[in-house]
Amino acid sequence: MNETTYGQGGDQQAISRVAKAHFGGSHKAMFEFHGWVLEPGQQYMHQAAPRIVATYGSVRAFEAHFAAEGKK
Repeated sequence: MNETTYGQGGDQQAISRVAKAHFGGSHKAMFEFHGWVLEPGQQYMHQAAPRIVATYGSVRAFEAHFAAEGKK
C-alpha cells in the first residue's frame, strides 16, 4: 500500500469506519447527510465510493475531512 491508495477493500473499510464513527454505522444516514439519492435497485455500500469521490475528490480526502471534523 502506498500513500495514495489503499490495499484491496481499503476504500470500503475506510468508508465503513467513517460511517460508524460519524453516522452511527449507517450508510443511509451518511447519504441523507450529504443529500445523495439512490436510484431504485442501487445499494448504499456500492454507491458510496463514487459519490464520495465526486464530493471530496478521494476516499482519503473524505476520511481526512471527518477525522479533522472529529477533532473540533
